[in-house]
Amino acid sequence: MHLGKINEDLFNKVIYPHLGEKRTEVLVGPQHGVDTAAIDLQDGRVLVVKTDPVFIVPQFGFKKAAWFAVHILASDVMTSGIPPQYAVIDLNLPPKIKDDEFEEMWIGIHEALKEIEVMVVGGHTGVYEGTDYPMVGGFTMFGIGEKEKLGMSSKVRVGDSVIMTKGPAIEATGLLTNLYPEYFKQRLDKETFNEAYNMYWKMSCWKDGLIASRIGIHLMHDATEGGVFGALTEVARASGKGMNVYEDKLFINSAVREVTRLVNIDPWISISEGTMIIVTDKGKDVREALIKEGIEAEIIGEIVDQSGDVKLVKIDGSRVKIEHPLEDPFWRAFFRFS
Repeated sequence: MHLGKINEDLFNKVIYPHLGEKRTEVLVGPQHGVDTAAIDLQDGRVLVVKTDPVFIVPQFGFKKAAWFAVHILASDVMTSGIPPQYAVIDLNLPPKIKDDEFEEMWIGIHEALKEIEVMVVGGHTGVYEGTDYPMVGGFTMFGIGEKEKLGMSSKVRVGDSVIMTKGPAIEATGLLTNLYPEYFKQRLDKETFNEAYNMYWKMSCWKDGLIASRIGIHLMHDATEGGVFGALTEVARASGKGMNVYEDKLFINSAVREVTRLVNIDPWISISEGTMIIVTDKGKDVREALIKEGIEAEIIGEIVDQSGDVKLVKIDGSRVKIEHPLEDPFWRAFFRFS
């Protein structure tokens, strides 16, 4: 098996056919490339749900690491178009954690949740042999909102705009430079290093999704493992719609370009928490609203047909099919350094 999330074939063979009892009120169940489940409350509202690992990297400092652990999950829930409100957290902590480290981590979780108006309503906390950072448990968030605002693959229509926020490899850049600052300080100029290092605080698309959902969206997806190109192919497959993406509309942060070049990874298929892919029939309005709030955004393409394929339209007019990456190159770089 490859590192990271399991591939689509294995998901479809093992997980998807075996989900327990089928329930008719489930509007959105487990799908490869879909971030949240949605349950019809049958009163004009829906409940959206998402679970992720609790991702804690002590090298960041426990409070800083906790911020990211919260926003990984909040970003996923926000792709539904409905903000998270409640959380359940299961902490399976390694024996080496100290009391003051746990307190710093938990206060960091509390403060990050408070900023996005989410409350912990239950969970479990324990210390166990065989556990270790960065995956130290499971984290679930819930949100309740109007059914008509729910983003769903079935709402995607030919002619919809495809928007990308922030550009590729935001997370890869933020994580690598924060984990190994001395390596990058020695190889980047001061301004580039500082921009790359502070990319950490862009590793959330909760705000991106909140802004877009207020204008109106059909579907949103964050560019986590597999990066921007992975996210685009997942949107196309989930919706069953084809997509044209224009090379001359794609943008990349200069610091991201330098960091990914140094570690020899392709930024367009590298993990990019913080980058949101938004499908909407209100492309110009959504883009303007994002930019007004200081979030880089561009309409990079549109939905074109029923093929389920993504085509990159090159500057010279030629077209190349974008395939979903088999493995995110970030993990090889991450473990090479560690």
